[in-house]
This record gives sequence, C-alpha cells and structure tokens, in this order.
Amino acid sequence: MWEFDEVVEVRSGVVNGVEAPAQFLWRGRLWRVCSVQSYWVETAAWWERGVIGSGVGAATATAVAGSSAAVGVLDEKWGPQRAVYRVEAGCGRQGRREVFDLAHDPDSGRWQLERVTDR
Repeated sequence: MWEFDEVVEVRSGVVNGVEAPAQFLWRGRLWRVCSVQSYWVETAAWWERGVIGSGVGAATATAVAGSSAAVGVLDEKWGPQRAVYRVEAGCGRQGRREVFDLAHDPDSGRWQLERVTDR
C-alpha cells in the first residue's frame, strides 16, 4: 500500500448504483472507476485534528459500508467530516487496475488521493 496526499480532479457518477467517483485524473492519467469496494465517513472535532481510527482520544471513523475505515488524517484543510471511497479503477488500453482511497470534503468540494494498493 502506498500513501499519498495529492489533490485529484474527480467526476462523479453512479457506480454500482451508488453516487461515487466515476473517473479521476491523477498524474496526467485518466482512471475509470470499475467498482466501489467500500465507503465510509470520517469525522473529527476541531480540537481533535490528527490521526483517525488510531484508538482512544483520536477522532472517530464510522464505517458506512464495506470494510472498516482505514487510518487517515484530518487537518486544517478539511471540514469537520469527509467521505472516503475505496474504489477499483482502470487506466489505459491494457486495463491495468489498482485500488484507490479517494477522500472528498463536501464543504470545500476538494478531492484527494490518499492510498493506492498494489494488486
């Protein structure tokens, strides 16, 4: 698994019957979302900015669907909550597929790529 903190451009649509990222542009490549593996909402009180899902005293992560939430970070750039989508996406003619964690701040509209899992 590779950790990132990169802003990405995302086009939303319906994937597997759920409103979610449908395509995103990352490092000059267009990735098409094939499936949404899971989705969750991470929340943090303003006084608890920092690591999410790390235990007592940390902000909480609430799993909405699929697997449990991964550890993430809410900082001053984010609102009080964000949605995270774990998606499988393909790129190019060969259809190379990877698994990505894309975070969305509904207050600012900002999207960020957080993780890429090697397949």
